Amino acid sequence: MQLFYDSKTILQEIVQGQNLGGLVYELVEESGPAHNKSYRMEARIGGTAMGCGTGGTKKAAEQEAAYRAILRLGGKNVSEVH
Repeated sequence: MQLFYDSKTILQEIVQGQNLGGLVYELVEESGPAHNKSYRMEARIGGTAMGCGTGGTKKAAEQEAAYRAILRLGGKNVSEVH
């Protein structure tokens, strides 16, 4: 899966441009030993989970969650954002 260069920024611009409500990232799960953590984050728009992502850092998990939220939104205006 190839993520957009900065999915979080693109998603934020879509949410603001479409007045979809607040965008927050919520930690859903943290697992693994301290030296090898895995994080699962949700991108929530207006209180609704729109995308979920996992990664070795919270930021990586947020990027994947944002990417999945963009796909779920149908990529609305993604071509117009950048």
